[in-house]
Amino acid sequence: MRLRSLAPLVLLAVFARDAGAQDKKHAARTEFEGKNGPFVEAIEKGESAFLARDFAGAVAAFQDAVKKQNDAMICFYRLGEAQRAMGKLDEAEATWQTALGKKGADDLKAKILFVLADLKERQGKWQAAKDAWGAYLNFLQSNSKARGYPNSATDRQKQCDRRMKDEKDYGAVKERIAKREAEKIKEAEENAKKDKLNK
Repeated sequence: MRLRSLAPLVLLAVFARDAGAQDKKHAARTEFEGKNGPFVEAIEKGESAFLARDFAGAVAAFQDAVKKQNDAMICFYRLGEAQRAMGKLDEAEATWQTALGKKGADDLKAKILFVLADLKERQGKWQAAKDAWGAYLNFLQSNSKARGYPNSATDRQKQCDRRMKDEKDYGAVKERIAKREAEKIKEAEENAKKDKLNK
């Protein structure tokens, strides 16, 4: 089977054995062309659909890849990406959580922890996002071979702290505004009653 684009090669390189740098692509191709050929085809199909912005097609193809190889982390990672692109954030989160329990390289696990933390932050779940960035950072620190962005995690945790503080501070302001609005409404009602009595 000939791989038709670079994207599948990049994805499959994640699974390559610890052969020399030159042999990684060959090892990945050899590993998946045999018994796992249909799995590679499903991943390729999903990648092509994703790049064409056919996210529903990508979801279907990655779900097919999951059926063919349900212990491969990459299937769940890419499925989650396609679900997120469709706006199905809860489904993407559940898929990525499932991915963490599957077989995959440390680099891929780091990516999944990263996208989970980013998702929480985008949803405005600041404490959950801060915790998720902490999990990502801890994973990078305890797995020295995993590539990632520890400085980003630290920075994002600070941003989460700032957002939580802003929301807490704004909460007091919101209460004062609501109180003033209630007072204005009450005053207007009382004035309306006085006007009726004066007629």
